[in-house]
This record gives sequence, C-alpha cells and structure tokens, in this order.
Amino acid sequence: MGYEGFFKRMPIIETERLILRQITESEADGRDCLEFINDYSVYRFWGTYDEAADIKGRRPRKKTRLDYHYNYTMKEYRARRELSWLLELKDSGKVIGEIVLYDFRLNKQADIGYRINSSYWGHGYAPEAVTAIIKTAFELMELERLQIRCFTNNHGSIRVAQKLGFTQEGLIRHGAIVDVMKDFYIFGLIREDYIKNPVTATVKYLQLPGDEE
Repeated sequence: MGYEGFFKRMPIIETERLILRQITESEADGRDCLEFINDYSVYRFWGTYDEAADIKGRRPRKKTRLDYHYNYTMKEYRARRELSWLLELKDSGKVIGEIVLYDFRLNKQADIGYRINSSYWGHGYAPEAVTAIIKTAFELMELERLQIRCFTNNHGSIRVAQKLGFTQEGLIRHGAIVDVMKDFYIFGLIREDYIKNPVTATVKYLQLPGDEE
C-alpha cells in the first residue's frame, strides 16, 4: 500500500480497547487533548519544555488554546511531515492521548512519539497503541526502520520500547530533541526484526488509506 496513501487519507485503526483516528475540529477533541497537552507530568517528556532553563522548576508553561492542537496537527499533516492519531477509548469515546509518526527519512524511516493522559498511565494503553503503529508502519507503509527517542529519565517510555522488541542502540548526551537539549536514548526496530517477530495482537483497519473519503 505504501507511504504516499497515508497523506491522502488516514487509516482508522482498532485495537482491543482503542480506536486510533485523526483529530477533528470538534470541541470534545479539543478539550480532551488539552488535558494531556497541559499536564506537566506529560509535557516534560515531550521535548517542548526545558526544565534546566526554568530556574523556578515546576512553573507551568503557557496554556495551549482549545483550537491550537487541531490547527497544528493538520498543518503538519498537510505538509506531509507527521501522521498523528488520537487514542480514543472504545467503551467511552474519551480521547486519552495521541501517537505520532514523524521525522520521516527517505520514505523508509520514521520516529514514533506518544503521550497519554496521566490519569490513564499504568493500564497498558501506550504499548497497545505502539503495537498497532508498528504493524501499520511495516505492513502497510512499507517502512524499513522505526525509532523511539526518549529522555533518559522517561522510565515509562523506556519500558515500552524494551517490551515491544526495540533495541537500545545509543545514548545521546546533551543532544537536541524537538526544542530542548537533553540526554536521550535511541531505540530502533527494523523490518528484519519485525519479520522474525510480527505483531500477533488484534489490529483491525476500519478505514484504509486512499484517494477518496
């Protein structure tokens, strides 16, 4: 199916407990997104907040507007720079986070980033969502390599990467990640690894990439 079709129509992906879908302009999506975007325990690991430069420590950053996340996400999508799925609970319809494929290289490599509302940590939603994106990236997008870059103190993301078969390939000391300079690990998963140990969890596609809505 290839890479290009994903920038014509985003697939809707169903897992055991989640629907992964593109953001909408609805107020409900906006409110749910603001819960994790403006949560210090989440955004401190997202590469948009420099704790070392903030001499007041946990001073809240400027709050994000209700419409900002939709506008930014769609701008990056239309520019063919990012694919971003909201994580919606199947049983309630609440959006609890998002997962993003970004920093595409040669149409064959991408990074995975994800953030979950801290009220839903510890329930396995991150590995469930990442598993679905791994399958999608290798089987539908025909990518050859996936990366997860995470701060060395982001122990939750380190555990997710290790659990899902990513190999820790390096430690970057005081390197640039998004908008900050931090120590971070690089975890990699290549197609050869995936072929040996493909996703066996239930992943369904409710909408596939294509030209028509």
